[in-house]
Amino acid sequence: MSFPTIEIVYKPATDAFIANPKDAALMKPAFDILSAQKGQPQKYYGLEHEDKATGYLFIAWDALEDHQRMMNDAETYPKLGAAVGAFFDGAKTGKNEMIHVRPTSDPYKAFEAPVTELALFTLQEGKSKAELEQAIGTLSDAMNAAGEADGVVSSSWGPIAEKDNGFALFIGWTSVDAHWNAVKNNKTLSAPVGQIKAIATIELVHVPLTKW
Repeated sequence: MSFPTIEIVYKPATDAFIANPKDAALMKPAFDILSAQKGQPQKYYGLEHEDKATGYLFIAWDALEDHQRMMNDAETYPKLGAAVGAFFDGAKTGKNEMIHVRPTSDPYKAFEAPVTELALFTLQEGKSKAELEQAIGTLSDAMNAAGEADGVVSSSWGPIAEKDNGFALFIGWTSVDAHWNAVKNNKTLSAPVGQIKAIATIELVHVPLTKW
């Protein structure tokens, strides 16, 4: 079974989006353009929990090529670039990246949880890529097995298209506190985390996402 490619875009948010990150009116001009594109089934948006300044989009595409086709559309893409100015502030400095993740399982449940953890892993030089893949897979499986008793709604992971040694993990949690309590108290979860830390760098944020 194939799963959608997930485009993740994060940039400094506008003051309006920071003030009301669930405001659908801010998203509508850009999301109407996206919804009209071939192979774009679902999208989510939110403000980072940690810095409360970075906006995130999680956009599903049937295939990476569907997004690339839109980016190459000389008429549509500039319109989208203008529309995202309602929630992404190009004048501010801060985090700014777009990546595409190919999840190995259905990612939607993780996105529709009260809060979504986004963990990005980059393999350290000289370390085993296969070992990292195995450790992330083990962690994701352990999260799904732990379930709501540990505050886990769902977990999914996959490689990052733009980074040969990069991977992303999506975990839906009942709360941010539930995440930290789970990895502190459940050794089945903390063991693969320790294995990953030994061979990869980790960037981690939590984003309460709203489904469009």
